[in-house]
Amino acid sequence: LIIDPQATPDLAPFWQLVADPAIEKVLHAGRQDMEIAWGHGGVLPRNIFDTQIAAAMIGAGDQPGYATLVERFCGVRLSKLETVTDWSRRPLTPGQLEYALDDVRYLDDMRSLIGRRLEALGRVDWAVEEMAHYEEEATWDPDLSRLFLKLPRVRSLSRKSLVVAREMAIWREMEARRRDEPRNRVISDEILIEIARRLPKGVPQLEILRGFHPNELRKVGPAIIEVVARAQALPEDEWPALSAIPAEDAERALVIDLLEVFLRSKAREEEIAPSYLGAKADLLALVDAARGRRDPSLETPLLLTGWRRAMVGDDLVRICEGRTNLHVDAPSGRVTTSDR
Repeated sequence: LIIDPQATPDLAPFWQLVADPAIEKVLHAGRQDMEIAWGHGGVLPRNIFDTQIAAAMIGAGDQPGYATLVERFCGVRLSKLETVTDWSRRPLTPGQLEYALDDVRYLDDMRSLIGRRLEALGRVDWAVEEMAHYEEEATWDPDLSRLFLKLPRVRSLSRKSLVVAREMAIWREMEARRRDEPRNRVISDEILIEIARRLPKGVPQLEILRGFHPNELRKVGPAIIEVVARAQALPEDEWPALSAIPAEDAERALVIDLLEVFLRSKAREEEIAPSYLGAKADLLALVDAARGRRDPSLETPLLLTGWRRAMVGDDLVRICEGRTNLHVDAPSGRVTTSDR
């Protein structure tokens, strides 16, 4: 069944299906699809099985693509001829309709095959835990006031610039939602940081920044200047505290590099994509927590929750605290641990 949203004015029955906890919905890399369900349908997705997430947990690689998995599990090589055609034109061509069907017709078989492998590895609970994030409001409606903490080089900013970075990050998020575009299409992280650093007072001061297309600047320039001015007008007690942002230091960077070696080795040993086990930002959060330097108001570091903690998180903490040694096993070349 193919549903054409342009020809279907009332999608309420479809949104009800997405929100029905009694019916499993099988998707591949479904985050963007479910963002539409939340943003346009006003529903929280329930009972989602994401084949990309599940496949990464059984050693199928880092963010494996749909066509790759179809070929691996179903033995079918999908055509890519329709990927660059105009999907806004009507009527859709027979080739486009067949492509759309191919995009879903193998999901059920893949779900069964990947599901059996998850069971064999004892990782069904891991997958359930990971896909439960689809059902959390925080996934689709994050705390906007903390978005700026994820920006690169944010620690280098003064407090006066930090408040601008915070307000700019909030504005960018809302603008991206309004346009239904990725954040970096609205304004890149690098430009956002430069705006916060320079504190421009007029659009001409934005024109000297590399990366701004003149047409885009005409559209958003005045709004950006307004955000900068509004942020600077906030009372100082509403500015972000530098203590909320972990300080950069060479020692910490070396510790993170060491932990990353262990994490990647563990991921290989357990046949799971390293990116699903944890990213560098997750290691940063863990190191700061282990050192007692993480803001207690922040959420628990990802590597210290659920199945990740059991697999690797506790080991990483013990390494940070000097209670566990890392060494290379000569015969196998594996990175292993031993208690001190």
